[in-house]
Amino acid sequence: MQEDLKDLVLGFRKHTGKTQSEIAHELEVPMDIETALELGTYKQPTEQLKGKIADLTSEFDKNDLVHIGRGYRIMDELGPDFKYFIRGLVQERGFDPEELNSLPEEEFYRIIGSVNLDEFDVVMIGRKV
Repeated sequence: MQEDLKDLVLGFRKHTGKTQSEIAHELEVPMDIETALELGTYKQPTEQLKGKIADLTSEFDKNDLVHIGRGYRIMDELGPDFKYFIRGLVQERGFDPEELNSLPEEEFYRIIGSVNLDEFDVVMIGRKV
């Protein structure tokens, strides 16, 4: 869970439409800890905090939340190169770009986040297309 924690927390927030402040309040932590959780810079969360996160996300599919969070993270990290990532996915995995772009936002990011390829390698493939 530790490695996926940042994507889980981000995915939960995006899925529920809550703010970082609302999540921090629900977890009973300061806002900077919630932000650090999402950024992956909070390296040693307590068992109590992990338990609160597990309780908060218990009614959702954790894999879906992780994929949603990872999808948003990929888009943020790549910035303007995200278009090359999409082109690379079309080339590598045969995704239909029109179908992919027509998906609801959450489903789009869940699919993007579920791709088990290095995003920078996919960008390089997309640049060659």
